[in-house]
Amino acid sequence: MITISMLPVWLFDFGGAIALIILSGLCLNHALALVRTDRESPLAIFLLWFFGALFALALSRSSGHILNHLLTFSGRKNLWLFLAPYSGSINTMAFIVIASVTLFFNRIETIMERMARDREKIEKNSQDLFRLNKEIEAVIAERTRASMALRIAHEVRNPVTIIGGMVRRLLNTYPAEEEGRLKLIHILDQARKLENLVGKFESVRPEAKKIFAPLDLNPLVVEAVESLQEEALARDISLVSTLSQTPLFFHGNSSLIKIAITHLLRNAVHACGVKNRILIATEMTSAGCQVKITDNGPGISKEMLEVIFDPYLHINRQSTGLGLPYVKQIINEHMGTVTITSEQGTGTTVLIVLPTHLGELTGVAGGNYAI
Repeated sequence: MITISMLPVWLFDFGGAIALIILSGLCLNHALALVRTDRESPLAIFLLWFFGALFALALSRSSGHILNHLLTFSGRKNLWLFLAPYSGSINTMAFIVIASVTLFFNRIETIMERMARDREKIEKNSQDLFRLNKEIEAVIAERTRASMALRIAHEVRNPVTIIGGMVRRLLNTYPAEEEGRLKLIHILDQARKLENLVGKFESVRPEAKKIFAPLDLNPLVVEAVESLQEEALARDISLVSTLSQTPLFFHGNSSLIKIAITHLLRNAVHACGVKNRILIATEMTSAGCQVKITDNGPGISKEMLEVIFDPYLHINRQSTGLGLPYVKQIINEHMGTVTITSEQGTGTTVLIVLPTHLGELTGVAGGNYAI
């Protein structure tokens, strides 16, 4: 009978158990270092928990193997038979912890990715709001300068006109050879210079070119629709976009136009009910770039349509166009038109038309934005 020595196997098992404890301990130490570097990293936290449970499993299992060999060599095998169930239960608990940590952090990773995407959206919206505020400040500053210039011109024109009129009357009473006549002519010349200066003040207007630029309407509509997509889905309302296949270029301010379209879409979403549909279409017409928003909601009464754009008579109702006077002001700033047609029980259609010229806008209406 040939007997094979089990000593190499026991030595290999003994050494492997020690190596497993050392390697798992090194992994746990590395995970701790990652957590110290970035305490908010979900990956680092997952690795810490995972390798912590793995180290506990390695320590329990390897210690059991080592203790088994030591008790066997010392002739106390029965003691190991008593301790084996406890070691096995510890190993089972370590396996459960590893599985739980893995499944838990799998869900946490999904949540963290969603939070990261939401944070990016918030940062983008914050940047858009910051840029919009800067642009609105530029508009207000420009108009403030224009208002001050017109006020100064008004205050100066009256005395200059009186002085000029009185000097002209005196000139008619002075003979041509009188020395005083030359002095009056000099005074009249200075009055004319003041009149010219007043004319320059009165010609000051807000310069739209500082905040207006060539834009494509389609991307602005896409961004407005995307910003309200989740809200519409939560209300079980369909947003359907049909965009022009060609770019729709116009001259304007991207932030303000996007705000106007978003206002209109939000009003449509709030007015509609479950299973209603909102159609958003863009196209190029002879009148200019066109955005049409059509819904099959409850519609708007004729009485409300008559005052819906009036900032003084318009009643703020969530279902009939909160912010519509401001929308009209924005569109007017862009030399465009916005019209609303509606029939109760059938739905509402909002039509925005923006001119396609790419030159400087002239004759821009005054007034501040109240967004």
